[in-house]
Amino acid sequence: MPSELYTLVELFQAAFQQLTVMPSDPALRLAIYSALALAVLTLAVMLNVLVLADLAARRERRRAAFAQRWRPVVTAWSMGERVELPLLAQQRQEERFWLLLIWVNFQRQLRGSTKERLNTFFNHLAMDKYVVTLLDSRKVHRRLLALTCLRYVEDERHWVSVAPLVTSSNAIESLAAAEVLVAMNPARAMRFLVPFYVQRRDWAYLRFKSLCKQAGRAATDPPLIAALQQASSPRIVALLEWVVPANAAGWARRCLRLTPFSAQLSDEQRDAMCASLRCLAELHDRQDRALIIKMLDHPLPQVRVAAVRALKRQAKIDDDAQFARVLSDSNWWVRQAAADALVSLPGIDMPHLNALYEGLQDRYGRDALRRAIVEMR
Repeated sequence: MPSELYTLVELFQAAFQQLTVMPSDPALRLAIYSALALAVLTLAVMLNVLVLADLAARRERRRAAFAQRWRPVVTAWSMGERVELPLLAQQRQEERFWLLLIWVNFQRQLRGSTKERLNTFFNHLAMDKYVVTLLDSRKVHRRLLALTCLRYVEDERHWVSVAPLVTSSNAIESLAAAEVLVAMNPARAMRFLVPFYVQRRDWAYLRFKSLCKQAGRAATDPPLIAALQQASSPRIVALLEWVVPANAAGWARRCLRLTPFSAQLSDEQRDAMCASLRCLAELHDRQDRALIIKMLDHPLPQVRVAAVRALKRQAKIDDDAQFARVLSDSNWWVRQAAADALVSLPGIDMPHLNALYEGLQDRYGRDALRRAIVEMR
């Protein structure tokens, strides 16, 4: 038995020595080296994942503890209670970043005087200095957070820091900066931004239209008029509703007369025609009546809807035939707009509406008018 055991041990030793001896074939040696390298790399990746996961878990625990400590404080300040502030480590920038996220979240949810109290909290901690440094960050999400904070603060002292970001190649960032400038000083901002809007094709019409709404007509009228005088491009004409109607009427009429009566218009041309109709609707000038009625037959449904709504603003009882005709339009939105215009005509009564309803041949038009009559009741 001992001799057999000794023999077995010798066999194991021989096998181990054989395994540790590299084969003479270069291809086999390369395969072994590759397998060893792959094993080491796999172990390194696994170790890296474990370390990063542990660091992320620790960071989340710190952030949860930070939020638990600061949320009640921000809530109290938003209610006007100036409670004692916890210690905010100056050397830990991540904590200041987390506090900004909490503050912005409160700003989005609250309104009125509460926002002013949150701004008082912001200024008490002198967070504006840190926010301005974030504007120079290489990370876009940090710059966007800084812009969001400055938009809520509405302090024109930071104009110089924000204005250069309007030239950013990132359209989202540049429009966010534009929104901050409008919040700081609407009139000054629109004088600064309208030339950029003319040049930057990546600035969406609807986004800039919302900026005009935020600024108000008093702020947008002068720079838009100046831009129209330089070049009456459809891109600017599409913003006519933010110009005083009496000042914009000439461009509106010119746009409706000169733009091709075609379904192949660009989005800018279409938006310009719709804006022109809205402008003339506000003006209430009877000389525009024929031009508006002509647009009821435009190939584009968006223009027809705008024309119906424009005619509605200055319609009389004898315009019922125009709206009744449009009730046979192929577009659902046009039919609904015509039905709403019919039931709101000054002096119209139920017998008249019922007679119009009975005279309609188009069943979709009848449905639209019936819906409007029911809602009127």
